[in-house]
Amino acid sequence: MEIVVASGKGGTGKTFVSSNLCLYLERVLHEKVVAVDADVEAPDLLMALGSSIKEVDREEFYGSYIPVIDRSKCLKCGKCVKACEFNAIEMGPEGPVIDRSRCEGLGTCAVVCPVKAIRLQEDKTGDIYASETSYGIIVVTGDLELGKGNSGRLVYRLKRKAYEMGSKIGAKFRVVDAAPGIGCPVVSSIAGSDILIMVTEPTPQSLKGCLRLMKVAESLEVEQVAIVNMYNLNPGFVEKIKRILKVEILGYIPYDVNVIKAYTLTRPLLEYSPNSKASKALINCFNRLKEGWIE
Repeated sequence: MEIVVASGKGGTGKTFVSSNLCLYLERVLHEKVVAVDADVEAPDLLMALGSSIKEVDREEFYGSYIPVIDRSKCLKCGKCVKACEFNAIEMGPEGPVIDRSRCEGLGTCAVVCPVKAIRLQEDKTGDIYASETSYGIIVVTGDLELGKGNSGRLVYRLKRKAYEMGSKIGAKFRVVDAAPGIGCPVVSSIAGSDILIMVTEPTPQSLKGCLRLMKVAESLEVEQVAIVNMYNLNPGFVEKIKRILKVEILGYIPYDVNVIKAYTLTRPLLEYSPNSKASKALINCFNRLKEGWIE
């Protein structure tokens, strides 16, 4: 079963929920789980789960292409310049010049070139690696190369890698910690999953992000539930969330200083302070998830 945790905006506590959900599945339900950190631009799930004790797998990921021009063939006709929708090609004294920072690697330039002077070459997008944490949980994550795009493809490969590793160890669950927002990596995270847990907080910006996230999940036909984090910072706004957010709310997590302390020590809250108010609220949320959606 694949469970995705996302928020529609950053800073709402999705990694907090993801890391503790992993520990809950392992320690309370006694089920093997593989975690995926799908925020390849700023991964931190591994740290939230106590950091790595050993790396178990690593590979380079080539998920994009860059055009290469053969000057000996080029006619300097300018067709590639006109065809590029991203304005990544300009005509220079020696012929077309490619701006790598703008190029999306779609290959239109190679298609329109009348003499086939442009070919597409695979370009390294990032690295994929899997590490075992001090809690025995394998986290699959990736690092996007500086200035590179196509993070959606990288996330797709991360999920496939997690599926492969989960099959080897008999893992029943995959928990995906999505990136903030609703961009390509988030779409890749949600696509094909069994359920989406949306983490929101009692602020207008967070609610707006959550509503946008709902539309993405609906278009991908993925069921959604929600958790309201730090609800006691603005209790009046929680009532608005209940009215507007037309999904099942698993529960409400209070603001708790123990959460900050646990983060500082890179330990999940359920392990650091199991009797804290936030821990008890988390357990209630996860129990509801188990009763209603986990077979």
